[in-house]
Amino acid sequence: MFCQNCGERLESQNQKFCASCGSVLPHTPNAPQLKAEENQASSTVRSVPVYEPKPIKVGGPGPHSQRCFAFAIVSIALAIAGFIFGGSSFFRFLISSMFYPYYPIGLGGGLVTIIIAIILNIAGLIFGILSRVNSRKAGEIEPINTLEKFGSVVSVFGIIMNTIPLVITPIIILVVPYLFMPIYY
Repeated sequence: MFCQNCGERLESQNQKFCASCGSVLPHTPNAPQLKAEENQASSTVRSVPVYEPKPIKVGGPGPHSQRCFAFAIVSIALAIAGFIFGGSSFFRFLISSMFYPYYPIGLGGGLVTIIIAIILNIAGLIFGILSRVNSRKAGEIEPINTLEKFGSVVSVFGIIMNTIPLVITPIIILVVPYLFMPIYY
């Protein structure tokens, strides 16, 4: 017996598929059928699920990628602005604490700039988090692109740059004046 599709010789008359080309062979009624044993143990062969491949997304950066990048840049800019405001106030605070230890607050007009710096850092932290959220959304529904990847990395730096001053500033304000206060026995 031969395959009708490729002409290859069949190994047995009970074959359902051609070993060469894989085509389905017609069933011949006069061929003897092999009977399976009824007490046969369960088969160890398992079916393998077939998964559909993910479709490749084509196109440029979408709106989430653009927002991710923009929010990351704003986060870095706010961190720099917070550093400028907070840094000038910090040095003013440090110098006044060293030379004028009798004034426990030691800030004078710098208190307003420290509050502005804290507000800028909080806003920068929020923009950094928004950038990460948009990065996640872009990864789910938009094609992979450099703008989203760069924005994602920059947003991590923005989050770090805005978190450090928010943690350190209250510690410095509470500890530094007491380091330079005269001790009376």
